[in-house]
Amino acid sequence: MRAWLEIDLGAIAHNTRLVRAHVGPHTRVCAVVKADAYGHGIEPVAQVLDREGIDHFAVISLDEAIRVRSVSGLDVLIMGYLDDQEIEEAVRQGFVLSLFDRELVDVYVAASQKVGKRARCQLKAETGLNRLGIFADQAIEILANLNRFPELSVESIYTHLAMSGDRDEDIRQMGAFQPVIEAAQAMGLRLPLHMANSHALRVYPEGFLDWVRLGLALYGVDTVVEGLRPSLQAKTVVIQEKPLKKGEATSYNKLFRAPHDMEIAVIAMGYAEGLSQGLTGKAHVLVHGVRRPIIGQICMNLCVIDATDLPVKRGDEVVIIGRQGNEEIRVADMALAAGIRHHEIVIRMGRGLPHVYHGGEWTAPLPTSSTIGAE
Repeated sequence: MRAWLEIDLGAIAHNTRLVRAHVGPHTRVCAVVKADAYGHGIEPVAQVLDREGIDHFAVISLDEAIRVRSVSGLDVLIMGYLDDQEIEEAVRQGFVLSLFDRELVDVYVAASQKVGKRARCQLKAETGLNRLGIFADQAIEILANLNRFPELSVESIYTHLAMSGDRDEDIRQMGAFQPVIEAAQAMGLRLPLHMANSHALRVYPEGFLDWVRLGLALYGVDTVVEGLRPSLQAKTVVIQEKPLKKGEATSYNKLFRAPHDMEIAVIAMGYAEGLSQGLTGKAHVLVHGVRRPIIGQICMNLCVIDATDLPVKRGDEVVIIGRQGNEEIRVADMALAAGIRHHEIVIRMGRGLPHVYHGGEWTAPLPTSSTIGAE
């Protein structure tokens, strides 16, 4: 292979056990596996998480929910947009819908009536992210009138933190969430609550509530809990090594000129494989256990590194993310250099590169097709 991801399923299992111990026995863990499990691959990741005793899954689409269902019988919360036909299919298959808008009450009721099955959903309250969510007064009104909608089964109430690493902001959002919680309790509704995500694990344990929804922590992308292990490495190979004389340039637009005679190596990875052009002139790689800079503009499928004084040759392994020898390049290092979020790094590479799994067994599911539109 010219470039690939290595996914350590054992690390994901380890991280799952670690965060479960961290949140305690009374808090359930909902694994967020949207965007192809943050680029790691939904099916193998969901299967490992199921084996490790995860409690729930969360995804963004019906297609992702069906993929989870192919390897796990656990409940799946679909947090994103579904058209009316997809909603009917989600109700038919027993997936849990996110109720993030008042008008969706009528849509879910209609789908339930058409399918002949109750629509399972979780009520999402708006507390400050100002993205998807129902304002507190409307959420309370829906809860107060649930007896009018026997077609709906509201199974939980949740919200989404805007700055989960900021304890003060988390506390403020909990204050905005509190009226909905108190109203539900006053109505005698004992519904599970959730708001905390991975970064809140570090700063706001009071927000663990009944569930936590975790993505980055399970993949070890950020050290929000001591002992988490990265589950992803990105690797490529040297294609060619050549000299570059002082004053000569390399790659498009001649952004880099050699300050002295040097050796360069062309490697088989570029922005089509997820190596953002925003890392041009900023990123490093590992080759022969040594950290070396990417020089010149990152191209679609190639880039160039400084290989001076290294015995590189065609086929040598180059680590983009991960460890080689005593050196390590973390997702956090690349995200900081590029000025983008950790999520974007792993998801881009997950879409652009083949995956190699190790550290655990997984059984590929039999091919399935969606039954959308079936009668």
